[in-house]
Amino acid sequence: MKGLITYANESIQNWFTTLADSFRVADDMGKLRFQLKMFHKPLFGWKGSYVVTQVEAERRVTFDHGPDGSVAEDNYFAMIAQRDGYSFDFIEGEMWEKSPFTIYDFLQQRKRWLQGLLLVVHSRHIPIRTKWLMSLSLYSWVTMPVAIASVSLTAVYPVAVPVVINYVAAFVGGVNIYMYIFGVIKSFRVDRLGWLRMLACIAGALVTMPFNMLVENFAVLRGLYGDKHKFYVVKKLPVHDAAIVNIV
Repeated sequence: MKGLITYANESIQNWFTTLADSFRVADDMGKLRFQLKMFHKPLFGWKGSYVVTQVEAERRVTFDHGPDGSVAEDNYFAMIAQRDGYSFDFIEGEMWEKSPFTIYDFLQQRKRWLQGLLLVVHSRHIPIRTKWLMSLSLYSWVTMPVAIASVSLTAVYPVAVPVVINYVAAFVGGVNIYMYIFGVIKSFRVDRLGWLRMLACIAGALVTMPFNMLVENFAVLRGLYGDKHKFYVVKKLPVHDAAIVNIV
């Protein structure tokens, strides 16, 4: 079972990464919730921060799948469980999490996700019938630099395309904007911020969109090369807590 994760609770360490992660909140409530409620399968993959499993099922599926299953271990676990016929559902509850504290950690986190997912979709232990939709989702991310470059170059080198393509592109762009707005509204409480600050957060999330796309593109370019089995640990411990840990 998988549930909603929000990132704007308690103290916010980095406004850029928190607002950028508002997109993921909408993704939880849209794609992830739909696939688990409707099909009871993680067809497009899932995120492992908020997962509840039956003990016997976890023991049978296990998280111990060697190096290939240890980078995006949540998705590898889900694909193996789906392969073996286990059913999934969505938890109607919310878990609080922190976004990365630095842009560097944000980049490294995305890079690790990409590399881990590549290991999952290329694993010979997971049949194509189980992972083909997840593979399509992943490679739409992998080809993001090409898509962004083509859009950017259109202004300089215009290419005639059917009107329907323009409508589809506009629809996709509109959905992305909506997801950022929805994610902010779902993450931040109006009774805590007030409407003025809420509107400022929505505007801030929209401002982060192009910068977030740059980071995501850079993560793709970095993630396609290098050691895909390296697990980068994102540090999410406040400074004063970290100092205490170091002393102990």
